[in-house]
Amino acid sequence: MLDISKYFNEAKKSVFLAGKILKKYYLENFKIEYKGTRNPVTAADKNSEKSIIKILGEKFPDIDFLCEESCEEINRRKNGLVWIIDPLDGTVNFIHKLPIFSISLALYDGNKALFGIVYNPISGEFFHAIKNKGAYLNGKKIGVSKINDLKHSLIVTGFPYNYEKRQKSVDEKFREFCRSAEGLRRLGSAAIDLCYVACGRFDAFWEEGLNPWDVAAGAIIVREAGGNVTDFAGRNNYLFGETLVASNLKIHNQMIKITGGKK
Repeated sequence: MLDISKYFNEAKKSVFLAGKILKKYYLENFKIEYKGTRNPVTAADKNSEKSIIKILGEKFPDIDFLCEESCEEINRRKNGLVWIIDPLDGTVNFIHKLPIFSISLALYDGNKALFGIVYNPISGEFFHAIKNKGAYLNGKKIGVSKINDLKHSLIVTGFPYNYEKRQKSVDEKFREFCRSAEGLRRLGSAAIDLCYVACGRFDAFWEEGLNPWDVAAGAIIVREAGGNVTDFAGRNNYLFGETLVASNLKIHNQMIKITGGKK
């Protein structure tokens, strides 16, 4: 049986150190590059990721990495365990000095989450969940909201970088949720969106065009907080399927009726 605590403790250390790196860059000027038309990357992203990989790679050399910026350069060993890392989720917010961004780190065994961490180094909010042990914000247990009707719900979404390719699907769902929910927000960090569902600030979240590192940590935090996470069709293929709906469970079927699931 895995001793999850030893992995979690080292992961927590690596995330706090990466948070210091992000805070340093946040207060300074830095160069911005683009991986796509609207998909920026900075030295903050890259150095945050390098720091996490260095710490965890040295401590646990037999565990794989799946991450946003540099993992294609790493020898993948396919041994089951994998660290899934987004070193800076919300880069657009970061470069515009909007303090809504996070580090997302999770440990998976295949497609099964063992724990997840989401940390905003500016607000100091540290969300985490360990499988079967609940979800927490700065050490205090959290839970999803109790609202049971979409029309009374505050929900959140994001827009994919490849919006042009997904425009019809994105626009249709956005309009329908605008008509159906009490309120709709867009913050710019999927990991934070998921954590805000977990602690009841939002009642649900949906987005398409997502990557595993965007959602790996937040998904287990939502589930351990009592919520539900699926793909748009209500299935379990959200990690690699590029679509995700997370909710307080009570309004989940109402959400996926709009995203393409149960009618």
